[in-house]
Amino acid sequence: MSGKEDILAITADLFYVNGYNNTGLAEILDKCNLAKTSLYHHFGSKAGLGLAYLEMMKEDLFNRISLWTSKRKSLSEYLSKWVWYIKKSIKEEKFHGCPFASFAYQLSTADVEIFSPKMEEISQDWIKQLSNYVIDLQEKGKIRKDANAKDIALDMLSTYQGYVTLWKLTRNIKHIEMMDRKFKEIARNVETIA
Repeated sequence: MSGKEDILAITADLFYVNGYNNTGLAEILDKCNLAKTSLYHHFGSKAGLGLAYLEMMKEDLFNRISLWTSKRKSLSEYLSKWVWYIKKSIKEEKFHGCPFASFAYQLSTADVEIFSPKMEEISQDWIKQLSNYVIDLQEKGKIRKDANAKDIALDMLSTYQGYVTLWKLTRNIKHIEMMDRKFKEIARNVETIA
């Protein structure tokens, strides 16, 4: 890895676990064993590093979605995998909520101006990727043709964000179980009977 990739990898862990505003520049520099000028050379500012983090997390998420959807023959199977992954990550103490929502929740008013366009892009691309998966399942006869793919994608994403946020607030696994039940209901409402 290059110096830039190392900085981003170390900082990504800090941002994901501690949040953007709770991760100070001094902590980043210390963990990366880096001078401020080197950070600015690669990213321009902490905000530039934040934008690079969001892009890296988006790429990771979308690669995972592509992998999972390519292996799952039904919406219910995909949604079950999503819940399984969250439960496994919680058990391994590697899950700290949605990286994008966690990042957004901590932003100051000034930071919102900087990061809102990127967050909007990520949200729209996420919905589009899920919609495309639903459309693919419709073409294979697995989901009713009259179901609106974008509505289904938005329902999945909203369910995920809501229940994960409740889990993050309480650390109560019942919210992930409730997400699982809601996901099963979403799938049941749109899947064709084989």
